[in-house]
Amino acid sequence: MSGSGKSGPLAGAENVEKLRVYLDELRTKGVPLPMRGGEINRSAIALACGFNRQVLYVNEGAKALLDEAVAGAGLVVGLEQAEGDDDKPVTRSDKRDRRIHQLEQANASLRAENHGLRERLRRLEHVEAVMMAGRRVAP
Repeated sequence: MSGSGKSGPLAGAENVEKLRVYLDELRTKGVPLPMRGGEINRSAIALACGFNRQVLYVNEGAKALLDEAVAGAGLVVGLEQAEGDDDKPVTRSDKRDRRIHQLEQANASLRAENHGLRERLRRLEHVEAVMMAGRRVAP
């Protein structure tokens, strides 16, 4: 058992649910998935969800949910995106579009990090309230 006292399958199911809530929140706000270097930024997603990045590689439910979100967003992870446009000259507007895209991705990553930090702050404020009161306080 882990330090939180939850069994592996229970913790795994909770992680999948956290990821589902996070992806639904992004979808409703119209915010794209965080990207870094042309790929999904799994670290930012894990941070926003409040679990370890390895969950997105090991947990089959989380992996499938993320793959579904990537496919739904029309993203292709890896080098397949860059194929086919080698002969086309790069124009100034293409550079601007690329820069805008990079900035949007950085913004999405920072939003995900901000969401994770706000959630962590909320939990720590609750722990502090419990410690100060000396007894359990309702969240």
